[in-house]
Amino acid sequence: MALVDFYQLAVIYNLRRRDADFPSNCSHPLSMSTDAPPTKPRVYSSLPPPTLPALKTPQRRRGPATVVGLTPLSRGSSVRQRQEGDTDRVDRYDRGDYEEYVREDLNCRVFVDYEVFMKDVLHVPDDWRTEWGRAIEAVKADAKFNEHHERYCELCEEAGTLEKRFYPPLMETANAVLDVVSRSYFKKIPPGKRQYYHVNDPNHLKGGVMNKNSLSPDLVLLHKNRPDPRTSRSRSLHWANPLHVLEVKPYDNALCDGKNMPRLVVDGKRAMGPIPCLAVTDTRNRTKKPDPPTTPTPSSSSLVASQSVSELTSASTSRKRPVDSSSTVDPRAAKRSKVNSVSPQAQGDEDCSPPGPETQHQVDPALQVCRYLLEMFSVPLLRSHATVSLVDRDRLQLYHANRSVILVSSAINFSDGDGKDKFIATIIAFHCLSLEKNGILETMVPKNAKLISKTRFGRNNRIVQSQNELRFSGNAEVKPFNVTLADVISRDPAMVGRSTLVVNATSKRWPGVPLVIKISWPTSGRVSETDFLTKANAMAEGGHAWAANHLPRLYYTEDVVFPSDSTLGSVARLFENAELVNGDYVYERRTLRIIVQERLYPLKSLTKVKDVGQVFVDAACVHHWLLKHPGILHRDFSFNNIMYRVIKEMNVDGEAEERVYGVLADYDLSSWTDAMNPDYTKTSQQRTGTPPYMAQELLKGTSHLHLYRHDVESLFYIMLLMAARHTIGTPEGEKKSRVLMRRSTMLPYQKWFNEQDYDTLGSLKASFFIDEQAIELSPVFEDFRPWLMALQHCFSVGFKLKPSPSGRQLPEWMAAMTGPGAKSATVQFDDETLGGCIEYATILAPVRYLTGELKGLVIRDPQSPSLPASSTSNSAGAAN
Repeated sequence: MALVDFYQLAVIYNLRRRDADFPSNCSHPLSMSTDAPPTKPRVYSSLPPPTLPALKTPQRRRGPATVVGLTPLSRGSSVRQRQEGDTDRVDRYDRGDYEEYVREDLNCRVFVDYEVFMKDVLHVPDDWRTEWGRAIEAVKADAKFNEHHERYCELCEEAGTLEKRFYPPLMETANAVLDVVSRSYFKKIPPGKRQYYHVNDPNHLKGGVMNKNSLSPDLVLLHKNRPDPRTSRSRSLHWANPLHVLEVKPYDNALCDGKNMPRLVVDGKRAMGPIPCLAVTDTRNRTKKPDPPTTPTPSSSSLVASQSVSELTSASTSRKRPVDSSSTVDPRAAKRSKVNSVSPQAQGDEDCSPPGPETQHQVDPALQVCRYLLEMFSVPLLRSHATVSLVDRDRLQLYHANRSVILVSSAINFSDGDGKDKFIATIIAFHCLSLEKNGILETMVPKNAKLISKTRFGRNNRIVQSQNELRFSGNAEVKPFNVTLADVISRDPAMVGRSTLVVNATSKRWPGVPLVIKISWPTSGRVSETDFLTKANAMAEGGHAWAANHLPRLYYTEDVVFPSDSTLGSVARLFENAELVNGDYVYERRTLRIIVQERLYPLKSLTKVKDVGQVFVDAACVHHWLLKHPGILHRDFSFNNIMYRVIKEMNVDGEAEERVYGVLADYDLSSWTDAMNPDYTKTSQQRTGTPPYMAQELLKGTSHLHLYRHDVESLFYIMLLMAARHTIGTPEGEKKSRVLMRRSTMLPYQKWFNEQDYDTLGSLKASFFIDEQAIELSPVFEDFRPWLMALQHCFSVGFKLKPSPSGRQLPEWMAAMTGPGAKSATVQFDDETLGGCIEYATILAPVRYLTGELKGLVIRDPQSPSLPASSTSNSAGAAN
């Protein structure tokens, strides 16, 4: 295959090869897109005379400065970055992959007072001490409760108690509370036993995504209809069963202290003062000094602090926890115990002190709790939220995740006093919660209640959602209908973020039509994907009918709105005009959006190099059409968002044949072009995408607006990574060949998937263009080289011409284009098109000259940039 000459390609899309940083082996300067060239361009004899593109990238329409909405760049994107490198994966992440999601979601924790948590997450009445007072006193007077509670507290006093010894008395204590409130009527507490606690450890829960059977929660709260595993035939539990999980740690200092995260102020009250969890009321609530290099020994100041705390708390408790030799008492404990008497100014001063890192004793339990939360979300019961409790001896802390935030409560000491009352109230609260307020949506998923009490899940315990049904209420055009779910196509297993789940499905409403159900939690303030596609499909008529073949077909969409009295509603209100100390947090309200659409096929299922090239051409065409006509900028190009459908058409011989049509999918992060104003410069609200495919300026933050050329750059990366890291072959266990990953210890451009610093990744990509680094390709995709080199060259020229942020003027010869004697003038640089280097024609011009496997690619946009008639001999030209 002959390589198309670079300079020939440069002439085709109106590029010239000289500027201050470029070799001056061409006699004509580069012309800007808004100005006529100063001299007549050279004509190469081997190519037809160049013709200026008939269609340029449309200029952005100006509109009011509007917030595009926060993007999930910091919501699991670095994890997906590494996973995107393996395009052969089919929902088969190992535990390490999920562990990275968990660690990243730890950054989304916000600390809140325990009582605030009780009221806004567990829906405890505001005046719970009065309304539930009689029930709480009845529990404290119950002989069984006292027996088990006393036994548990005695274990807390014993040094070196094994963890498993804590389980039975803690379970019996909690169940004793449920027994008391279920056998009598108390105000606003439903009678009858609805749940019970069960010791699960050391048994593994089935059906999880983290290596299937890898996690063993200590205690679980089960629904009354779930037979007791101790007496029933099916002793194994599934992740669909627990309403609530409780994890126990037999050592001190396992709880989060809130020093390393934002702390929410509610009604002017901070979460337990300057250092929330450690505002102790008992000598047993000790902490270790942050990350000691060796095991310290108690110092004299520690002993003084211990004595001070004992004196302060002797009136509230007489129980003394034994001192662990592996921990020390924080000398600041005495000061924290007096937090209620500290002046606001003093509190503010202490908040200014830099927090130390969380100790490993704190990080490990937090990770364990978040693993449980992830498992509870990953079982597709459409859970809106989940709650997990963490206990270190006689302290209790609660975690709540709802895809917008992970709330962490301050700790209570439930051995005695007010903490004991709050512990009882917490158990009662779980008893009172409906399934919906427990996060389990039973209205839309009628079988959810059955799954909770189910004992047998079949051989594939992981796919709980298979054969489950979603019930849709319908609308003016579609009557109510049900959809039967099948296997999972993909899932984004995050506790905070969109958490997109894509599942195959069928429905009697559309018999014989392969469907896909997309379940996601986009930010409520963003424009719905349905709005974008509805407008786009409405405009794909007449002369634009070709575009309809490249857009997803939606059959139905439904947004689940959570009322103000729901858990999501009450938690969201906490953040309305909220005051935070020790950092900031932007709470994003999220909407449960379920879309029923036509099943499309991924790039990796293609079997021919030409079909891969055709899909990329189609994606480029429809992407530009969306920008020019409906006014939609996609903003989220990735390997998974470029798909295809197969359409049967008649060929020139009158025979039906199947043809591949590329489809641009996933408009969750798209924006109207007139809503993206250059004056709105908050980068975090403008940049979107998956890091390996993101434009280098967006990664580095040097561009404050997501532009058309940024999407083109993303498309270039997808083409490059497809051609460099893949081949076509027959996978083991399959009969047909298809696109699959090359088998190598170090695939090309692996650094783009491994590098976690966005600025460094952006610099790597910038060097790739500026230095015009050699392009590495798989032998199978070698025919992509001229196309990729041409695009690389266009970006290289454009980046070299772009003025620096410091205000450097353009080269003199460009300034001279404004007229004779105006050498000091500055030509306005068109950033939208990178100085005219990145236009719609930039992508398509090389396509007509490709050879080998890519010869004859069809440009289906009838309004694509026109070229001389003689040039169409190497391509099929525009079609349809």
